[in-house]
Amino acid sequence: MAVPETTARRRNLLISIVHGILKENYEVTREYTVAEIETIFHFRKRDIAYNSDYFFEQRDEEFFLKIEKLDEVQKIIRNHHQALGQLETAKVLFIKSFGRFHDDRENSASFSFDHERLRKIYSDLHPVIQILHWGMLPILSKWLMINSGRLPENDIIDFYDHHHMLTALLKEIRGQGETMENKGDDTLNKEMTFSVYTRRWRHNDVYHIERTIDGWEVNHISINGKCAKDGEGALMSNLHHDSIFFPEDGVKYALSNLWDDAEDGNLTPEELQKKLQQIADWISSVEKVVGENQPDWVNYY
Repeated sequence: MAVPETTARRRNLLISIVHGILKENYEVTREYTVAEIETIFHFRKRDIAYNSDYFFEQRDEEFFLKIEKLDEVQKIIRNHHQALGQLETAKVLFIKSFGRFHDDRENSASFSFDHERLRKIYSDLHPVIQILHWGMLPILSKWLMINSGRLPENDIIDFYDHHHMLTALLKEIRGQGETMENKGDDTLNKEMTFSVYTRRWRHNDVYHIERTIDGWEVNHISINGKCAKDGEGALMSNLHHDSIFFPEDGVKYALSNLWDDAEDGNLTPEELQKKLQQIADWISSVEKVVGENQPDWVNYY
């Protein structure tokens, strides 16, 4: 069964809530402000809009965990405390077995992937994997969950039955694991430009565009409004309105990936502006090529 992106995100948010409670030594029944949820639990603005109701009940201006989420958090904390006493030993055992296998593969150009050796290592590490998972409570790449169709807490041993999952656990031990970030909020609602050449008007038109929690907000002379991550909506409507010739599927793919990178905190506002204009330049270059060497009598727009 597939794991939707929303489900993978909510799994990481749940673990992030536990991390925050443990770090601050909070009572699980404590009430929180929106600012605390953002800073302590690392909820992004999009999470506040679409995931806060999944975890919290609201009382006036403060939020507290729903009963069912309270139970989940308490269970995870119990498992965590039970694993702590054996955690350091488990780390050593994991590094000696899978860590050595991983390093041999990384450091040798002639390494032949030994599936049988990995299978034996994985089988021997079953008790260790349980301790490591509950002891460290790793944040995991959403793609590990989405592509595998699994959530780790549903069946820990089954989830880690893959080289990529074991590698994620090794990185966590070595301090290189995934982290919860809300740096992506830095690129929200910042006005940027998107300058595109149009043959129809024989000059560049400048669109004003902002990244929102749902996609983009576009302002232009012709059409203003919202659009999805891939630009479907106001941006595509503007381009079509001016008969601009461009690789629509490719541009949508680029815009969607760019939005995801920004949301994940991989881009500064300056980098986002630069990459947006690179997409606009791509559109312009295609638009110009379509007009070059066109017979005067064709007049194709």
